[in-house]
Amino acid sequence: MSQSVPESSFFIIMYIEIREKNSTYYVIFKHDGEKGKPLAQFASKDRSEAENVAKAYAKQNRCMIRHTSGGIDTPDMPQPPTGEA
Repeated sequence: MSQSVPESSFFIIMYIEIREKNSTYYVIFKHDGEKGKPLAQFASKDRSEAENVAKAYAKQNRCMIRHTSGGIDTPDMPQPPTGEA
């Protein structure tokens, strides 16, 4: 016996993207259909280091990893928190 998913429900699909651009590997959290400039959570010149970080994120968030290259925009890096003076 199979159960069907109601038409009114939807799924948010999250995945980890490893994007290579200009010999740098960016680890990006993505949601299906997301628009806007990507925000990288990690960047490295070493491919295996970026893959290991992506694997850890994917295991923690129970999602898939997607490899891409190129792209128009270089992903932004998160801004470090500002300390109190």
